[in-house]
Amino acid sequence: MPEGQVTWQDRHSLHVGVDLLKIPGTDETVDKVDLAIYYEYKSPNVQFRAGSFLRRESLEDYDDFFFKDSVNNYLPMMRGIYWRLGSDKSFFKAWMDWVSYATSTAREKFFVGFSGKISKGMAFADFQSYMFHNSVSRPADDNDPGVRENLQFQMNIGLKYAAGNKFEGKISAGVLMGYERDRFLEELYKPMGFVANVDAKYCGLGTRNEFYAGNRRMRLFDRSGGDLYWGTQFLQGKSYLKSDWYVHAIQSDWANVDIDLILHVSEGKVFFQQMMNVIVTLDKDMKHAKINNPFPWMKIFDH
Repeated sequence: MPEGQVTWQDRHSLHVGVDLLKIPGTDETVDKVDLAIYYEYKSPNVQFRAGSFLRRESLEDYDDFFFKDSVNNYLPMMRGIYWRLGSDKSFFKAWMDWVSYATSTAREKFFVGFSGKISKGMAFADFQSYMFHNSVSRPADDNDPGVRENLQFQMNIGLKYAAGNKFEGKISAGVLMGYERDRFLEELYKPMGFVANVDAKYCGLGTRNEFYAGNRRMRLFDRSGGDLYWGTQFLQGKSYLKSDWYVHAIQSDWANVDIDLILHVSEGKVFFQQMMNVIVTLDKDMKHAKINNPFPWMKIFDH
């Protein structure tokens, strides 16, 4: 994703770039091109963006229950506004993402979301939410005339311990509530369930665990699918456990490599996933970057 920017008065900037997606095995040189162009205001306690910008950078506090991996990989851009007030420990966010404009072949779709966090010592409480409005095309399609909505709200309380590159841990529990509605067919569902997270990391080796137990969700999936639901499809079951075991193979100022082995447990079945993320930063200021691995166990590769 090459990007350039113009900055003035330290806090204002205009960014212009492009996100290029290549899927191995296809005949296209580039499979998808997304334009990034946005204005940003940034101070120590305020951040505001307007335009087309990366979802992953703005909504890092949202988990797979809201946005599954493929959304960030294949639909990476938000198109709208984003506002954040506060620091990493305590903040409030408000945002809007205009997904598609109503035409004769496309439905009008947009997200409105709010999230926040408050911390004191090791204790914290946070919440994430959005309303996804999936409206009709213009003119409306007689075969699919209904307006559909998907609302989600998650609230957690927990404890977090952080100690730099050494041990870090987090444990939290909460509730995930939903509101799924098809106005045309007059169907309405209000699923609710228990959620828990247990994360631990030591010297670049770690695990992230998410758990859900409660009502089946995505009740309109058979006819709406990913057009309405952007979270993990495992939530269609009554319980779901995602257990991610990872290693930071490389962590430096210019490159980061993570290798993940992931277990998905749902409806009495176990699914196995492998993933590798490689992020390389190319920037005019990287000539001063440090090329090192801060984890003691990496010394075995020095011989």
